[in-house]
Amino acid sequence: MEILFSVLLGTLLFVESAHCRQCYMCAKVNDFSLCKVKKCNDGENTCTKTVVTSDVGFKMKSYSLDCTSSCEDYKNVFLKTPSHGFKVDVSCCNTDLCNGVGGVRSNPWALTGAFLLSLGPALLWVGL
Repeated sequence: MEILFSVLLGTLLFVESAHCRQCYMCAKVNDFSLCKVKKCNDGENTCTKTVVTSDVGFKMKSYSLDCTSSCEDYKNVFLKTPSHGFKVDVSCCNTDLCNGVGGVRSNPWALTGAFLLSLGPALLWVGL
């Protein structure tokens, strides 16, 4: 029994250490569908999302998403860059694919809930 526990614990630790954070990645795109899933490098445990919106003239929104090892360092890059006429929002999160643009798209529990709620009328129609 003790050997089985040791093997199971070793397997779980290996699986956890082998897991790399996954984040959406794209640079200066105005269409989120152009962003791809990226496996972050070792030490990069944080997903970032930067949204740049124009404040003057025509309305424009640009997304940059990636991985980083330090949210504070990442934010400091944008805070030191002049952004005349643009609003820059930088956010970070620490779960897989959490830097998506849509809230439901980035949260698997919300997606599951939305799916189950959408089944309600169909189940009532069938009589279940």
